[in-house]
Amino acid sequence: MKYIEKIFKNADAFGLNSETRADFIEAMREAVDFHRSNSKIYDGICSQHNFSFDRDIKGESDLYKIPHIMVNVFKEMKLLSVPESEITLSFTSSGTTGSISQTNLDNITRERQAFTRRSTVESYNLASYEEEVNYLCFSYDPETGGAKGAAHTHTAYMGFAKAHETFYAISRDEKGEAKFKINDCIAALERYSKSGLPLRITGFPSFGYTTLKKLDEMEQRFSFPASSVLFSGGGWKLPGGDPISFDEYSGLVKRVLGIPRDRIRDVFGMIEHGIPYMTCGHGNFHVPIYSRVFAVDPASAENLPNGRTGLLKLITPYIRSVPAISILSTDYGVVENNCPCL
Repeated sequence: MKYIEKIFKNADAFGLNSETRADFIEAMREAVDFHRSNSKIYDGICSQHNFSFDRDIKGESDLYKIPHIMVNVFKEMKLLSVPESEITLSFTSSGTTGSISQTNLDNITRERQAFTRRSTVESYNLASYEEEVNYLCFSYDPETGGAKGAAHTHTAYMGFAKAHETFYAISRDEKGEAKFKINDCIAALERYSKSGLPLRITGFPSFGYTTLKKLDEMEQRFSFPASSVLFSGGGWKLPGGDPISFDEYSGLVKRVLGIPRDRIRDVFGMIEHGIPYMTCGHGNFHVPIYSRVFAVDPASAENLPNGRTGLLKLITPYIRSVPAISILSTDYGVVENNCPCL
């Protein structure tokens, strides 16, 4: 796995050039060969499509042709490309609606996943390992979160600065049921504001929005240090189903906490495909060198031109434990190449 190992030792998450482009293609060749050799199901899918890497993949733009597995399949089947004994961690989706999806990781996959997260944060210059901060996590505490993938991910974004104090918004009440403790969140913010330390927030936007909306209605205002940062990840809907816009949320964060828009970073991801897609200071999601994203036609699965809306097809060679190197999501998106960052 020469090329896979090379890619996941490159800490420049957005260092896209001719070498990293060529390395990625070869890494995907290695990944396809591995999963075809170790998963009868994935090999069968490739055979059904009469797929040949050498014949079908002539360049980077052809990578969307790598046969995919629909993300919904992982809600129904446990697919492995390694022996069960090598699985060291299993996660489920939040499971707010419909069936619960599951992914199973071996140590190699876990290490690569953690590497991509760390490299992405560091490449955006959002890590500050020597700085002491206060954390507010709008998610489950470790005991309540259990095997929920979101709980693990949100907690993982609390490792890029030293923790002075940490508070989790969701924990068990006296009946043992998970409860969102909004008043305790407000008390934590009031306490943190007096410390003079930077604030770091992670977690679900809906809980953050609800808390800050209440503070806004109370006309409460804070001014946290400039190095404060907010990482959001998860559904952008309130419990009743009403959508939350990023513009509205970022305005609320700036007004109540004093954290500007360019320090608010949203993260798109899913447990079946652990690559983090994080927004830049302009609010656009960027694809790191560890994956490729295509918007494809829902009917034909053909790649669509930049600017056209399609189902997102996500491709990465990092996953060893399950044959999820090419998955077709149920999320619609647009792939573009015109961010001011570029």
